[in-house]
Amino acid sequence: METQIINKIHSIEKKIEASLNNEDFMSIPPLSLELDKLIKEFTAHLKLKENLSSNDKELQEFLSKINYFKEQTAIIFKKYRSKVSNQTRMHQAYKNT
Repeated sequence: METQIINKIHSIEKKIEASLNNEDFMSIPPLSLELDKLIKEFTAHLKLKENLSSNDKELQEFLSKINYFKEQTAIIFKKYRSKVSNQTRMHQAYKNT
């Protein structure tokens, strides 16, 4: 059970990373919700087993990856917004000439 959940989490992480690399910001929110659901399912499963210490490393990796996605989303979206803003200004300048 744990292995299946972990595999699903890793799959979602790869999809989020691909979306970030492709600047596909529309697909990130549903993937984030799915990731959130899977991590909650994973931690609920661990609480039932009362064996948190053996999976502490896995939980730390999830936390690290989530923080990475948070930082990367902010950085990439800021660059994207700047690029779109520059393109809009150039287009407006072209239209006004």
